[in-house]
Amino acid sequence: MCHIRLLLFFLFVILYFVSPLYSYEDSKEVRFNLWPLLVYSNDKEKGIKRLEIFGPFVARYHLEEENSTYVRPFYSKVQTPREDKAFFLSPLGLYRSDNETTTYKLIPLVNRRIEKVPSEDKVGSKWEFFPVFFGKTADNKTYGGIFPIYGKFRERFGREEISFFLWPIYSRVTYEEYTAYNILWPIGRFAKANDPKEEALYGGFKIWPFYGHFREGAEERKFVLWPFYIRNTYKDDIGNFEEKFWIFPFYGKEKTESYEKVVYIWPFYQRVCAQDPFYEQVDAPWPFYRHIKGEKIHGKRFWPLYGYVKKEESFDSFILWPLYFYKEDNFSKGNHTYLEIEHRFLLLSKFNKILKRDRLIQQELRLWPIYFNFENQETQIRADYFPAILPLYDEGMERNYGALLKIIENYQKADYRLIKILWGLYRYEKKGQREVQELAFILRSVKDENTSYVEFFEGLFGFGKIDKHPVFKIFFMNILPRREGNLNVSKDSHLSGDL
Repeated sequence: MCHIRLLLFFLFVILYFVSPLYSYEDSKEVRFNLWPLLVYSNDKEKGIKRLEIFGPFVARYHLEEENSTYVRPFYSKVQTPREDKAFFLSPLGLYRSDNETTTYKLIPLVNRRIEKVPSEDKVGSKWEFFPVFFGKTADNKTYGGIFPIYGKFRERFGREEISFFLWPIYSRVTYEEYTAYNILWPIGRFAKANDPKEEALYGGFKIWPFYGHFREGAEERKFVLWPFYIRNTYKDDIGNFEEKFWIFPFYGKEKTESYEKVVYIWPFYQRVCAQDPFYEQVDAPWPFYRHIKGEKIHGKRFWPLYGYVKKEESFDSFILWPLYFYKEDNFSKGNHTYLEIEHRFLLLSKFNKILKRDRLIQQELRLWPIYFNFENQETQIRADYFPAILPLYDEGMERNYGALLKIIENYQKADYRLIKILWGLYRYEKKGQREVQELAFILRSVKDENTSYVEFFEGLFGFGKIDKHPVFKIFFMNILPRREGNLNVSKDSHLSGDL
């Protein structure tokens, strides 16, 4: 513990006293590099500031469109004009706040959402810190409890009310039309209508898996020795209906107003038919063979060798599953139409591109776990990194873990480019005609139309031109005569006021 305190004190001394004396500064920016302890830069023209401590572990950035703070791998915070976000223990923890709502999550302990803007469709509020929970409905009815000992939910999970005591020993679920009582869920259940006049329409019981029979208005469900015998029927006043009958696994039949399905000795044969629009699908046996034909759709599958489904706006196929997948999708957004093409290899590697009127506007390549590339022509953004350990994109995981897992990074936006190798041991930064290269605190090179300067060990020795003025440094001091307009590092560049 004493060593940590001593190190933090040392960084404090650097931050407040040493860096203003020995940092590089010209008319465009301030830079200070004691990698891996501390790296700092301040772009005076755009107001972009970066501070990194202990390599990628601690960082704070003030960019054009966002401010962000990182304590990796545990925590990251992002502020934009649209919303504030924080990710912790990703993907479990999340804080998000915008103009309408604020959300707190720490799965499975905390889940709370607060509505900021009152609306006609009020949804109430909830707070959960497992196993304790409580909340309030839109009409100010409160609820709460300690799961699984005792508690009550109101207007949650699609139910009017849920009460429980030593769950799953006992629970009561209230719907709009009936109430169900569960004993040793899911074994025992008894339901009765809330209105005695509707007892013929709502009610029933089950002792699972031996026998069950329920009626819920237009729907009736029944089973014997589940899942050997199952029979469900539904029919409403406007002609919608559904019939389901199973003697599993020998025979099954489902019929609705839109389709009919029949199964013999599942999964050896299954046939699905529809008339408006026409559709037919045969699986014999599933999942190895499938044949699809219909209006604006057809397909075949010989799994795992080959399969495809062709629709009017899309095409989806595979070869030697899961070795290779190919997909095309035409979609509209605003007044424009797009074509998305994706090649996927072994599920986690892919090449994806999006075309707008036959013009490539975006592409993404992920060769997991080796390499990732993303390019967008409209926003003029490109990003590359090696290796690409994270198999899928998740903002919280990318912000909390991504920088720790990348040995080489390349980022470009318009005329700006940043390259980092070995978590910032080597940096290359280009802005317009200006190029800056740094090898930790050992070497710095700065070149633009007015500056051509090289220094070693943060100015212990340096030579060249800064803002058209000659500079020759020995032991951090410029020994050439000062001229009017020369820049001198001052307390104004102190890091304490920058971030």
